Amino acid sequence: MTTILVVDDEVDVEPLMQNWFRRKIQQETYRFHFAYTGREALNLLQNEPDIDLVLLDINMPEMDGLTVLNELSALDRLLGVVMVSAYSDMNNIRIAMNRGAFDFVVKPIDFSDLEVTIEKTAQYVRQLRESQQLKVISDLKTRFYDNITHEFRTPLTLILSPVEKLLQKHREPEELVVGLNMVERNAQQLLRLVNQLLDLAKLESGHLALSPRTGDLSDFVGQIVQLFKPMAEERGLTLTYESELTGFYSFDTEKVEQLVYNLIANALKFTPAGRVEVELKKGRSIQIIVADTGVGIASEKLPYIFNRFYQIIPTQPLAEQYLPDTSDKVPAFLNSGTGIGLALVKELTELMNGTVAVDSTVSKSPGQPSGTVFTVELPLATVESTAVRVVDSPLLQPLDWSAQSVSLPTTPEPATEPVDTTLLGVNGEKPLVLIVEDNSQLRMLLERQLSPLYRVMMATDGDMGWQIAQAELPDLVLTDVSMPKMDGYELTRRLKTSLITDHIAVVMLTAKTAQPSRIQGLQQGADDYINKPFHIDELHLRLKNLFIRQQKLRAYYQNVFSQPEVSFQPATATDKFLQTLYVVIEAHLDDSRFGVEELAHEVGMSRRTLYRKLLVVTNLTINDFMRQYRLRRAAQFLREGRNVSETAYLVGYESPAHFTTVFKEFYNKTPSEYTDL
Repeated sequence: MTTILVVDDEVDVEPLMQNWFRRKIQQETYRFHFAYTGREALNLLQNEPDIDLVLLDINMPEMDGLTVLNELSALDRLLGVVMVSAYSDMNNIRIAMNRGAFDFVVKPIDFSDLEVTIEKTAQYVRQLRESQQLKVISDLKTRFYDNITHEFRTPLTLILSPVEKLLQKHREPEELVVGLNMVERNAQQLLRLVNQLLDLAKLESGHLALSPRTGDLSDFVGQIVQLFKPMAEERGLTLTYESELTGFYSFDTEKVEQLVYNLIANALKFTPAGRVEVELKKGRSIQIIVADTGVGIASEKLPYIFNRFYQIIPTQPLAEQYLPDTSDKVPAFLNSGTGIGLALVKELTELMNGTVAVDSTVSKSPGQPSGTVFTVELPLATVESTAVRVVDSPLLQPLDWSAQSVSLPTTPEPATEPVDTTLLGVNGEKPLVLIVEDNSQLRMLLERQLSPLYRVMMATDGDMGWQIAQAELPDLVLTDVSMPKMDGYELTRRLKTSLITDHIAVVMLTAKTAQPSRIQGLQQGADDYINKPFHIDELHLRLKNLFIRQQKLRAYYQNVFSQPEVSFQPATATDKFLQTLYVVIEAHLDDSRFGVEELAHEVGMSRRTLYRKLLVVTNLTINDFMRQYRLRRAAQFLREGRNVSETAYLVGYESPAHFTTVFKEFYNKTPSEYTDL
């Protein structure tokens, strides 16, 4: 359901909305709230967290729509705002769009158009919220990679230290054997972590396949248990193994090994004293049971323990059981972990068409029993031992560094996408994006991701970006904040205060997440702000919405300029750039020699720059823009009672006959016919 807040001081708006959208209201597709003042709207938004979209009238008493729009930014809510205003109020609409409004509709309202706008805006809000959820996942993954880095450091340290000693020419055979054993054990642990990452990636992409082989499952699991015996004994734990199975089974040895290994490792990790029991049972399916007398898992955490990247944070009582004399210190190995072991258990079990369940008890008082039991059920079939080659032992082999053994994933090439025709700019070209980023790797990543959809140019600092922006007039600048020579704030300020570049959309991309930094960027005129780390889909969505906004404004101007009868008042032009042109043309209105070169010189631009900017803003060439201005002024003179010849000279035409021809082409009437109306 989409919840919509309508803010309008006209009392007839509510019944009109209720009537037009009655079917969607009945179907619970839309739900409406109505406010008649800006203050009432802000109070509703503070008390109604489910509002998705705001239809906001600009012209209201006490607090107008632009003021309400400013206040919305302080609410820190993901909202889609659609401005409602009179057709001639384009100045306020432009201000609203620059302040974050997603779209606008004009009065009198075309409800069919409004319905399309609401659907589009609601979709935009949903996509933004999905992007926000993806960012939460991204944060979890960031924490995961921090943890995995620490997991790698310990084995690597234990690998490097013995090797350094061996390289110092210690020749005693016993020391050599001990050192090499340590190297092998920790290298295997490092390889196991890498393989888990690879398997998760394959599971996610659907590329991890089963490779069943025939073997003695009971003996196979027993050998895995035996590998943990030294660790259990060192920790003073009892590790036992029992099996009801006899004969041979068809199973994926690698998957079963990872599954059992992770369950036993997890049990030993969270059992400070007591027992860990591994058992195989035979019934309608094969059960692999790993039970411990550890501290248990709180009931509120059980639903999440199989989620990727979820970690069971150790409690202080657990730390006290390990180190009773230093209860303020949690053992380092308890804080380690990647949050992928149990997730891998679940996903591998499901890959083998099995199920995994967990039951746990947490001790509430000293002496009360606690512990956890994991039960994996696999539908494995018995086979004759002579049917296929038999595997009798786990695949725990010495590390093989050959390319066939370990193949690390590479960054995928960006998919080649068809050109989105809704993003085509003037002259049917793809929009031009200027990336200003001093980090070469990030710059190249952005270029690879954006180039299928846009034309891309790059600059390595703010000063270079400023020079390129003036020369090339990109449609959008994507800039970092912290850069040498000129930072992103100064670049944005220059872009938004220059007559040449003030129309260019600016998106700031930075690792500075503090609110003052965001405010500073927006104060300089930035159109949007994206924090690192960002999700590439969110970046694409934000850029696309900015380009669509530019297209709508350009289409508005093109529509206005194509209608000769639309009222024309150069003194109240809605755009600073256009107003500058109007003033200059007006000053030379009767000069027939004042043309394109002269206009460009007067406004301080090259002919090429003026041509490109005017085309981007209005979709008109310089000649067409100047001609339309002169003809609209001519129409004003004719309405004031001036004759055709006088009017022609006043607007810079040397020949009244030529003036009459051009006037008729624009107004579909001769000047005399226009005067007679």
